[in-house]
Amino acid sequence: MAAVKVFLCIMALCSSTRAVGKQSFYILFADQVQSNTWPEKVCQNNGKGPQGSECVDARKYSDGIFIVSPQNFTAELVQRVKKDVPGSRLVIYFDFGDMPLAHSEECPFCQGHIMGDKYGRNCSTTYTCGPSPFLNGLQSVFPSKDAVHDITNGTPGVMVESYPGLAKYIWNNKSTPILAKYLSDYIKENQFDGIYLDGYIEPDRINFEQCTTAKEGCTSFLKSGHIYDVNGDGVEDSSEVVYATYFGWAPAFVTMMRRNLGSSAVLLANSAGAISHPSLSGITIEMESCVGTSGQQRCIEALQSQYQSTMAMNNNNNSNAVSIFWLTHSEALPPSAQCALVAQWQQQYPFVQAGTDFFDGSHVVC
Repeated sequence: MAAVKVFLCIMALCSSTRAVGKQSFYILFADQVQSNTWPEKVCQNNGKGPQGSECVDARKYSDGIFIVSPQNFTAELVQRVKKDVPGSRLVIYFDFGDMPLAHSEECPFCQGHIMGDKYGRNCSTTYTCGPSPFLNGLQSVFPSKDAVHDITNGTPGVMVESYPGLAKYIWNNKSTPILAKYLSDYIKENQFDGIYLDGYIEPDRINFEQCTTAKEGCTSFLKSGHIYDVNGDGVEDSSEVVYATYFGWAPAFVTMMRRNLGSSAVLLANSAGAISHPSLSGITIEMESCVGTSGQQRCIEALQSQYQSTMAMNNNNNSNAVSIFWLTHSEALPPSAQCALVAQWQQQYPFVQAGTDFFDGSHVVC
């Protein structure tokens, strides 16, 4: 009922709206910190490309969280950010379903940006591409054969590109412990505060069904008439096996990361809804998911259930609990309404932060 009242108040543009509290930023690149305008001006894509040239003062994210691209982001840069933005915490970005094998000879389409190649977000418009210590290390430990391969025409098959420029992978019994060790070691060695898992999402949003329709009408990577190997053994894996492998090992990876990084680390999942993993510090949700009464209720249910899961794991100590609402897509909810709604939620849930998404081109800055 409280969420309903908040929504109606905002849509009526009531005058009692509070300012937002702590804020988070997505996504910080090494180039931005090395710019001569840091920290006074952090600009979209460092002022390059078609996404605009708006800038913000990095210091408004004091006591907030920076999601950071690990590409060339050194321990020295981590400490510089923490010095210039007091109280800030830095967590590395990692895609939960698409692997950055850029410049790997075994991946013919992985030749570009660490976060994939999409219009407005590629090597010609966005930051420094090419090999880096993070990518070199990742590719040295992750077996390329463990990426998903289409083996319709025989083995070893062809790597599957489910997002432009990135190789599809499914968590499995071999790659999960390898990645957990590599990522946690990298985080500790470079003095980051944790990890942001983009795409560790609400289970009902996962689709590993074998498609029966034309390619254009299918959201699963398991296309009609094709067979796939998802764990590198050269044997066809059915839809049922893919589901079992993913839902068995994806949560195990998060638990391994918590064990490796300790109780004070920040582990966030960009979940798009409820996931309630006790090893997470919290979740992140884009505000377009919270439009209307039912949308707000859905977001609050996800927020509260994750918070209780985090608290249960930490003996009711909430010092590590944090969740973020990304302020995006103003066509779905006006910027003033988004800022007001998050400010109201921060009053009820002090562990919530208002998130600026400066990479996807749909951000709102409060």
